[in-house]
Amino acid sequence: MNEIPDIKHYGIGDRIYVQAQRIWLVLVAFVMSPTRKPRDPKTITYGEVAELMGYPDRRAGHMLGRQLGIVGTYCIRNGLPPLNAIVVTEATGMPGDEVLLRPGRTPEQEQRAVMDEDWFALRMPTTGTLRKVWDSMN
Repeated sequence: MNEIPDIKHYGIGDRIYVQAQRIWLVLVAFVMSPTRKPRDPKTITYGEVAELMGYPDRRAGHMLGRQLGIVGTYCIRNGLPPLNAIVVTEATGMPGDEVLLRPGRTPEQEQRAVMDEDWFALRMPTTGTLRKVWDSMN
């Protein structure tokens, strides 16, 4: 009989592409919340993402740019709105520099498109896939 592997847990010291997968989970859960209204753009701050990832301090959110860039790159390469477009700085309410936009699109348009996407219909990218995205970015 085959052994069933133990479940793996995410941790703060995970590799960058593993953190990107965790961010994918956090953002999809945020977007697909049953309390959201269709076509109502919502955003989440970097600090809130860090907190949901288990960091003890919201200020850790400023260190998530590369991981968010992996998520956005993966989305755009697959014809999806960049999921990381909904992550904004608390001070400005705007996405940071790592956010990629599709040609001719504004952050607000991308945020609405993210909120309209049925993310539960998509399989979560594997850490191996996200590692390939990361490698292609360097």
